[in-house]
Amino acid sequence: MYTKRIIEARVIWYFSWRMLSLTTVLAFLVYLLYHQLGFHKIAVPFLPIATVGTAVAFYVGFKNNSSYDRLWEARKIWGELTNTSRSLISYLAAVMQNESARSELKNFAYRQIAYVNILRLQLRKRSVWDENHEYTRMSKVCFETKPFEQAAEETLESFCPADADAVRQKKNMANEILQRQMKGLASFKTRDWIDSYAQSDLLKLCNELFISQGKAERIKNFPFPRQYAFFSEVFVYIFTALLPFGLIGEFAKLGEKQEWLEIPFSVLISWIFITMEKVGDTSENPFEGSLNDIPMTTICRNIEIDLKEMLGETELPLPLEPDEHVLM
Repeated sequence: MYTKRIIEARVIWYFSWRMLSLTTVLAFLVYLLYHQLGFHKIAVPFLPIATVGTAVAFYVGFKNNSSYDRLWEARKIWGELTNTSRSLISYLAAVMQNESARSELKNFAYRQIAYVNILRLQLRKRSVWDENHEYTRMSKVCFETKPFEQAAEETLESFCPADADAVRQKKNMANEILQRQMKGLASFKTRDWIDSYAQSDLLKLCNELFISQGKAERIKNFPFPRQYAFFSEVFVYIFTALLPFGLIGEFAKLGEKQEWLEIPFSVLISWIFITMEKVGDTSENPFEGSLNDIPMTTICRNIEIDLKEMLGETELPLPLEPDEHVLM
């Protein structure tokens, strides 16, 4: 998640320099053909191009709205995971007053920390982008990431080493950890550390975690439909390719000395449409480890701090700070 209020020019340049270069070259060639070589027939009436631009704007707007909905839903899901994790441990700490149960309460809370971190790693395990896609390349260059197996192993050994052997054998590790949480609640009931009403309420909270996990996996496993994303990009390219042929005739009406204005205005309008397209493109899949990713690592750290503080611990990890204005 990009945190700086004003997006830096180098970030904007990274996403737009290729198309800006192409549109600048095209606009200059159109000007050269029309003004210097006298090929006036290349000028196209602006009305049909404006109609295309209007249609493209509506289409890109639809894509951006849909992309934002996916991004915001992903953030709400992680808000639910945060709130439910806090409620689960807070409730359990309130009803488990037996001193002999405190160590089990700590194990339960640490297993919950492992759960959210393993879920984060699973959501980022596989990218929906191609390996040579610019967003994938950018993430690999800008952010150091460990292989899933190594990161998962470190997480399990740090927070629930007793469960590590059993959990690592499962395909869906987060699912297995949450099942163990529910079995732990059954064990607490058997030992009379919690009563039936508390167990029922706590199991409902675990069920809410299952629901939130399923929502996140739905977004991850069903990427933004390519028929919408692909053609949005194609339509923008078509419009930007036609634009200088329409503008050159319009500026020629103002006089021969104003024909050169076709170049900067073509580049400017093209940049606006290309940027609208890129905004939606970078937001459509929010679990990819890119600039506009949901800051799951930061959220997991905040959950860890909150749960450890509920246990009365004083040696707490520090909240994560933005790296190059990006929270991961």
